[in-house]
Amino acid sequence: MDAEIEEYIKVLDYMRGEIKKAIQGMSAEELNWTPLAKDTNSAAVLVTHLAGAESFRVHQVVGGTDIGRNRDAEFAVKVRNVAELEALLDKTGVRSTEVLRKFSARDLDLVVTARPGEPSATLRWNVLYNIQHYGQHLAAISLTRQLYAARKG
Repeated sequence: MDAEIEEYIKVLDYMRGEIKKAIQGMSAEELNWTPLAKDTNSAAVLVTHLAGAESFRVHQVVGGTDIGRNRDAEFAVKVRNVAELEALLDKTGVRSTEVLRKFSARDLDLVVTARPGEPSATLRWNVLYNIQHYGQHLAAISLTRQLYAARKG
């Protein structure tokens, strides 16, 4: 096993775990609630988007498998419970581990263009970008949860 790859797997697992902690105990109403009528997202949308983004960056860009991503659908999702989102994160994590374990650190030096209009970057950059993306949305999920609680007084 390549130590760098294993570290990426460990950090991605950790970030998915932090997302799961952030949504624990949320009702369907809370998961699907948005702070404002427009330009904000629910916790369910953010978790779904994170799984979609990880699938795109790791499974498709790094792994080379077209995932048929429908990014717009990620932002329209409604869920029934936390278990749905946990299952999505778990499935995404299993696949990411499978993909990443096929690579060495040297392989991640390959420069690719993930999508038209996006600057070329290494496969490593795509993995690291995904890690920081989790951090951004973890903060948004936490804030959304706080705003939901505050509105109830």
